[in-house]
Amino acid sequence: MCQHNYNRKSKKGKHLTLEDRKIIEHLYNIQGKKDKEIAKELGKHRTTISRELKKGKLKLLNSDYTTRIEYDAEIAQKVYDKNATAKGSKIKIAKEHELARFIERKIKQDKWSPEVIANQIQEDERFQIKLHWKTIYNYIDKGILMVNRDELVYGNYKKSKGTKRQEKESTKRRKDGRRISDRPEEANKRTELGHWEMDLVEGKKGKGEPFLLVLTERYSRKEIIEKIPNKSQEAVINGLDRIERRIGVRRFRELFKTITTDNGREFYDYEGIETSFIGSNIPRTSHYYADAYCSWQRGSNENLNKMIRRFLPKGSSFKDVSRSEIKRIEKWMNSYPRKMFDFKTSNEVFENKLKVA
Repeated sequence: MCQHNYNRKSKKGKHLTLEDRKIIEHLYNIQGKKDKEIAKELGKHRTTISRELKKGKLKLLNSDYTTRIEYDAEIAQKVYDKNATAKGSKIKIAKEHELARFIERKIKQDKWSPEVIANQIQEDERFQIKLHWKTIYNYIDKGILMVNRDELVYGNYKKSKGTKRQEKESTKRRKDGRRISDRPEEANKRTELGHWEMDLVEGKKGKGEPFLLVLTERYSRKEIIEKIPNKSQEAVINGLDRIERRIGVRRFRELFKTITTDNGREFYDYEGIETSFIGSNIPRTSHYYADAYCSWQRGSNENLNKMIRRFLPKGSSFKDVSRSEIKRIEKWMNSYPRKMFDFKTSNEVFENKLKVA
């Protein structure tokens, strides 16, 4: 049977077979398709095909002594078989299919990181083999697990490069008394509850598109997410008002000692941010601004925003995202075991600190 008559759609989550590799060989060598096009035809992720092509690529000599690159399905299959049957510590899960599926499910469905999964495996009596988190990363990179790097909690994020720009004098004057250097030392050192970082997460660009108002508590990394209609100053303050109503005026003032933001125009109205919705003379928090072009000063915000992107990718509209869906994401983030807290969750750290405060 001719290769291009094969049923090209393979089951998602399954390892590539020799038949799949022969289809890839035909599509790549004969039809000249790129990895993205091949992935679409096979129903696989692009990085799976890109990684597969590297396994079986050969440099061949043409009759005119020029060279060409082709993919050989048989060679790629041998590389796969060698990896899958390797002995010793290189591939501990070669025969532990239940463990492999457990890891894949935790990454794909529960969106756990290799660090958290490795800790769970240590405590789970079902598994005799105990893996280090670095080993799990290696299995992903080698294609032993049916997971791609961009399916991880943080994915592959690149830091932007560039020279630091200078802050405008007008911005400096507006921030008098509210610079991050004026913030209480307890907030800087993360020694007590009640100091938050606040930011906006943008969805699809365009007029009328909603935003997410996100607040991250610096000590526990507890997250609050509130959907707002736009990025105006009024929308930000209304979002804070709704949070204050739910928590209670007195309780809010106790738990929100400070809020630190960037210098965006949406956060210009510091009086509105600092004042309770019940009256202009009732304070609810103290507002501070990070230095311009220093996103690392709000590192907790930045890191947790990346976790939100696993559920709501960049460029996706928030119009049809319900409040219950947002609260589900918020609950997942606050219930996620964190390596930095010895695999306790933010909720646990927050509540434990609250008991002794």
